Amino acid sequence: MFSLEIMAPDRVRTALLRTLGSVLEPTRVAPGCRSVRLFADLDRRKALVLVEEWELREQFERNLDASKLNAIVGAIELSGEPPVVRIDTVEREEGVDVLGLHRSAADSRVR
Repeated sequence: MFSLEIMAPDRVRTALLRTLGSVLEPTRVAPGCRSVRLFADLDRRKALVLVEEWELREQFERNLDASKLNAIVGAIELSGEPPVVRIDTVEREEGVDVLGLHRSAADSRVR
């Protein structure tokens, strides 16, 4: 998982959305990309968060070409504030059935 959180002051918000948005489709069709999304944080109105999920780290690294890096650096420069960049390795994934297990456990504690 790769994530980039960047502050988008009102005066450059449209330009930041356009800049970060330009990497979405090329990333989405890249080999190994599971998903890529650009979010606006509702709690912190000026924060934009780009999140990419990859099958393998090597596929993520191959996707970091000059064009994408230039777009990301350009977005950071527009923001004028340091970004929060994270690369997280996911060891195990679980789905919605985990919620059912927790719900069953919570129901048994209530009784």
